[in-house]
Amino acid sequence: MRDQENTEGCEILTKKNDGVLSHAHGMWQWRFPMLGRWGRLGGIGASLALALSLSACSINQESGAFDPPLNSTFAVDAEDIILAAPDHAEREQYQLLIAQLTQILAQEKLSPERRAQMLYQLGLLYDRMGMDVTARTMFMGSLIAVPDYAQAYNFLGIYFASAERFSEAYDAYDAALEIDPEETFAYFNRGIALYYGNRAQLGLQDLLKFYDFDHNDPFRIAWLYILERTVHGEDYAHQHLLERRDAIEGNVPWGLEVLDFFLGKINSHQVINAIREANLNRVELNRRLCEAYFYMGKQADFVGDYKLAYDLFQLCIATNVTGYLEFRYALLEIDRYERQEMVAKADQMANAQQAEREAYLKKQAEEAQKYFEQLDRQGQFNAPLAHPDQVQPQEQLAPSPDSDSDSASELDVQQEPSDRPASKAEEPSEMEANPSDLNEDMSPVLNLLQGLDEPLPPPTVEPSEEGNGTD
Repeated sequence: MRDQENTEGCEILTKKNDGVLSHAHGMWQWRFPMLGRWGRLGGIGASLALALSLSACSINQESGAFDPPLNSTFAVDAEDIILAAPDHAEREQYQLLIAQLTQILAQEKLSPERRAQMLYQLGLLYDRMGMDVTARTMFMGSLIAVPDYAQAYNFLGIYFASAERFSEAYDAYDAALEIDPEETFAYFNRGIALYYGNRAQLGLQDLLKFYDFDHNDPFRIAWLYILERTVHGEDYAHQHLLERRDAIEGNVPWGLEVLDFFLGKINSHQVINAIREANLNRVELNRRLCEAYFYMGKQADFVGDYKLAYDLFQLCIATNVTGYLEFRYALLEIDRYERQEMVAKADQMANAQQAEREAYLKKQAEEAQKYFEQLDRQGQFNAPLAHPDQVQPQEQLAPSPDSDSDSASELDVQQEPSDRPASKAEEPSEMEANPSDLNEDMSPVLNLLQGLDEPLPPPTVEPSEEGNGTD
């Protein structure tokens, strides 16, 4: 959503204005380290041309990482770089309006409709100053005052979509259109949200409907080209872009250059030179640069120059035009590039660790194989035992003479006297020392046992004395 307010004064940073360049260096150094070096050198010259050399970027198909990486040398040509300092007068004006509206809200008794409108205006002001959290709070406050405020739902949808909370964004846009079907920008914003939510086919329907409301807006045509190229391919999108470009009527102050760039009629240098030569004030300069860098970045993304696209999106957010959709979605594009590279690096690290682990296990397996082969050659490694059901009985072999001689020799070795004195534990017991005494003590028992082997005599009955007595 493009704000058409202008403020007088223009200041372009070039090699002829070293003082302004030094001032800008402090602002943009955190975003562009290569541009910070440019500021220290004090001019463009050969060093800047070398530092900001144009380079192509592709994705490594094996790992998914960008080649060259995103943090490599800045890829945008030096001729395509314009840095415009922010307009401090505009920010002071916004701050003054915020103070006045806040004072009115605190002191006067307002109707719910009036209060919702003022909270909505506060949200717009905070949004243009880049204070997103405060702006969202104001929009929510307007919905509390008037729950069917369609414009507030539309703006909340933009915040949800730029934060990649697409389901909530779709609900917000649906609510805005349900409350007020005349809120046509909800179609535009919902179509873009559907595109970034990987539903470009549905988003294309919304953008076609939004285009029907105004055929002379070049940026509606530019977004239609982006979605049609995503859905139907380059040839289809190029043909329809050419037809819509030729159908524009009247004088359009800005935007035709973007369409001609998509069509290939002009290059990036001509787009930037058209902005440079337009003699614009500082506010309008930043707005046009924001739009130009974003659409140039989308074109670079289409052709696979990802590093160039990433750097062009960085230049887009360097304009600090926070109230433009191009600024918000440039931030989203940058976040996606950086996440993709971070995931690719994590995958590379995981693959390297897996390869190292597999190499280590393979080395261990080879060493184990060599060890068992060595044992097998030495006869110290037995084959695995067979199952008990598979074991067949074998005939007992008679001991060979060699085995007898071996056992006899072992017995002789065991019976050889030792010169070492016997320890107390090795002293013979009493039974072992006096075997004759043992035999004498056990002789009655042995005799008894021997007698058990002889047959017992028949029993004899002796007559009692009573039976043999006389009367």
